[in-house]
Amino acid sequence: ISAKGVWVAKVNALDFGLSDGVGMEHWVLGAGVPAAALGRLDLVVSNPPYVPTAVLAEIPREVADFEPALALDGGADGNDILRRLLPWTAAALRPGGGFAFELHETCLDAAAELARQAGFHQVRIVDDLAGRPRVLTGVKPV
Repeated sequence: ISAKGVWVAKVNALDFGLSDGVGMEHWVLGAGVPAAALGRLDLVVSNPPYVPTAVLAEIPREVADFEPALALDGGADGNDILRRLLPWTAAALRPGGGFAFELHETCLDAAAELARQAGFHQVRIVDDLAGRPRVLTGVKPV
């Protein structure tokens, strides 16, 4: 959603020596991806707005002060954007391709069920470096 976020990701890729092997584009929920690429992507990664609206008031100041509001509000249950992202991801990935989405820890179980309902396999919740559940992953069946 954010062009600035894509710029930061490109800088990070450059800083870590990954810029030759990683392509990044600014698309809003897949809009703009060439039709010829659909069904051929290996990986879809997203950090969508994922904080439930009611939880926003409780977010620690160190997060709220440095994250734009656009990056936070994921709707009533935190999965509003995910519901829009999963069908596109299913269409965009090649068989055997995968996804990784950073989500709010209170939303992950429901998000995992949404991913299974969208037809993904090997759906799992992965902890972040602090040991907190944070990332949902899955694979498009072969």
